Amino acid sequence: MKKISIFGIFIALYSGISVAGEVNFPEELLPLQVNDREIEHSFFNKVRQLELPAGVHRIKVKYSDLFELDYDEHEVVNSKPFWVEVTIKDRDYQVRFESIEDVEQARAFAKSPKIWLQPQKGDTVAAKRVKEQIAAAPMPVVREPVPTVVRAHSQKESSTDHVAPRAGKPDAVSMLEFWWQQATPEQRTAFLMSIDAQH
Repeated sequence: MKKISIFGIFIALYSGISVAGEVNFPEELLPLQVNDREIEHSFFNKVRQLELPAGVHRIKVKYSDLFELDYDEHEVVNSKPFWVEVTIKDRDYQVRFESIEDVEQARAFAKSPKIWLQPQKGDTVAAKRVKEQIAAAPMPVVREPVPTVVRAHSQKESSTDHVAPRAGKPDAVSMLEFWWQQATPEQRTAFLMSIDAQH
């Protein structure tokens, strides 16, 4: 009887825990948004890993690659941002696409991009193309909300253990001060009135 109750408690605790999957993007693909949450990037700090709770997610992605045409001539091929819908489980995934050898293949891919997720073990996961994100995005199917964690990789990886401020993530106080300085007197008054109305 005691074993059954311990097992029941374990199952009850485990069912409330939502697990996350990690999605890794190659250099050519840049995640721009997950569901209704935009991903911030800077010039030197691009987000290439997403930790997402298990469930269905819509991800906005953009393809961009540089090709050398001649000795002194280059072309950057960009796709328009596109949405895909994926079902994430508690696994690590690598975002994949067909191998692109030259600029013509890149242009064709940019017009009609097709990607999929490859887990470390198991079958591939289709990334179904969907239309523009609508205001009501499908939310992850989990019992408790789990925040999306984004990890950034800078172009130069540092081997030191120094903790530095993250690029692209200014603190809220700095942003408020900046926008306060940019605001007109009428906007400042309206902002203060909206704060007073909330308290």
